[in-house]
Amino acid sequence: MPDSTERLKDLIAYMDGTRAALCALARAVDPAFASIRPHSGSWSATEVVAHLALVEQSVARLVAKAIEKARAEGVGPETSAESVMSSLDNFSVIEPLQKLDAPEKMIPVAEVSLDESLDSLERSRAILRNAIVEGADIALSTITRPHMRLGELNVLQWALFVAQHEERHRMQIERTLNEVAELAAESAPIV
Repeated sequence: MPDSTERLKDLIAYMDGTRAALCALARAVDPAFASIRPHSGSWSATEVVAHLALVEQSVARLVAKAIEKARAEGVGPETSAESVMSSLDNFSVIEPLQKLDAPEKMIPVAEVSLDESLDSLERSRAILRNAIVEGADIALSTITRPHMRLGELNVLQWALFVAQHEERHRMQIERTLNEVAELAAESAPIV
């Protein structure tokens, strides 16, 4: 039986790293700028984090249920130790080649504070992380569910997707905050 421990450690370290970067940025956001959309059709920093919370909640539920079902069906031990870290590279999750529109159910509709979204992300990350760690004794690479754009992903790839998606939107928040700061500077009175 191959040792898939390293691949899981790499995945979790990456997930932890993208989350730390997102949280550091979100906690540093000037509250005066957090809810400002820099232009029509864009999201504010607060809305981006709320979107991330919706996505991770959904993925965490999907992964936890998929692993639970696989365990009940008697899925055996892992037969692969192959890393998943580059498995989504062809899809350009972090830097998409074109602007992607979120599915309607992943668009934040209610005004949710940055802190509420960060709390939600903490809870959903615990569910996602626990599911993959506790499922490490079975063949996680064989448990798949469809992604609307990326096709069939195994549960480890789903966890990787969450982290890469988070990184993409962290960069979006940086751009948004820069645009908002530029707009504020342009509209400031000259003294």
